[in-house]
Amino acid sequence: MPAVVHARSVPRHSLEVRIRSSEGAVLLARYHQAYELPEVAAFIWRRINGTDRVEDIAGAVAETYGVDADTALQDTAEMLEWLLEEKLVKLAA
Repeated sequence: MPAVVHARSVPRHSLEVRIRSSEGAVLLARYHQAYELPEVAAFIWRRINGTDRVEDIAGAVAETYGVDADTALQDTAEMLEWLLEEKLVKLAA
């Protein structure tokens, strides 16, 4: 069953993830899997701090990329759901 991310969820990075930044790109590695995040996904990743809610991160996406709040929230939640499925982030309890 896919993870569900709500506006008030608080994501945090998984401790098993290794992070590298190179020429603006964010590279993530977890065990034998590696991921390169595209620009907006990397922006979302950098905003995850274990205290900001999904809606806070989505607000920053909307402001930075000039999209409406609802679209930013939906896109941010979808990205976080994928990160959860890949076990790259967790939701704070």
